[in-house]
Amino acid sequence: MKKAIVVVALMLATTSSFAYYEDPHQEFDMTHNMSNQTTITFRPVKNVQAECEKESRSRGLGGFGFGVEACSFWDRSVSGPDTCTVITATHANFHTIGHEIRHCIQGNFHK
Repeated sequence: MKKAIVVVALMLATTSSFAYYEDPHQEFDMTHNMSNQTTITFRPVKNVQAECEKESRSRGLGGFGFGVEACSFWDRSVSGPDTCTVITATHANFHTIGHEIRHCIQGNFHK
């Protein structure tokens, strides 16, 4: 019985880390953008998790509570273009950058 519980726990632990799959070629509706004019600032850092947690907390968002490869924070402006800050590793891939830019124009699309 204990062995079965351990096996199930291990299966859940390994599958939950891959529960969210994103197809980089999947199309999405660009008519639902929160903003079509956004100034994007990139912050490449050595420790993405620490910097994303720090930025989230500094904005009163409380941190992530899960591992991230990158993060973005969007600010709506009343006087000029909206702004978005993207935090990535010092070496990032195209998919991660695209994912974060999508957050800059569509907000929390994971809903």
